[in-house]
Amino acid sequence: MQPDRAQARDWLTRELAGSEYRQAQGSWLLRAWTWLQERLEDLTVPGLGTGWTAVLVVVVLLAALVGAVLLVGGPVRRSARQSAAAPVFEAAPEPAAAHFARADAAAAEGRWSSAVAERFRGLVRSLEERTLVEPRPGRTATEIAAEAGGALPGCAEALTRAARTFDDVRYGGRPATASTDDDLRTVVAQVGAARPVLTS
Repeated sequence: MQPDRAQARDWLTRELAGSEYRQAQGSWLLRAWTWLQERLEDLTVPGLGTGWTAVLVVVVLLAALVGAVLLVGGPVRRSARQSAAAPVFEAAPEPAAAHFARADAAAAEGRWSSAVAERFRGLVRSLEERTLVEPRPGRTATEIAAEAGGALPGCAEALTRAARTFDDVRYGGRPATASTDDDLRTVVAQVGAARPVLTS
């Protein structure tokens, strides 16, 4: 009896699904590699022709693009993660006056990054001394600014800006200048003159 077309296709599918045929074709990895090779050989790049030369040029261009993205984006993302998790204080607590004195000494020597870091730490200690923020080790500049902004809403924006400056300079590698330190001095004066808003 001659099988019809559907039955013949079914028999052929079953026959080719046998293990002896799969072994003859090799592992799935070998089959995937063969398929990829066939696709690449058919690739045509305008102006470059076909075959492995075109593929090589495309691969080199893609590698250069990935390298450029990692070079530009990698350090930015790393510094953002680092600054987001980095605590303000790395040593035992000191009075605000000690931090401000070190900030002034660093500024007098033109060491602006140190001046900015110490001035912000002095600002935080002054907020703790006024009991406007709770002293808790390991907190970030952003967390402290958010808490202090709740007690001093008129200074919230300035505190957020100061925290961002501290993170950028201390952990993000941004160079500080005299202007950066002056801006932080202004924030310190503004916060020092501000009166807290009492909440029920």
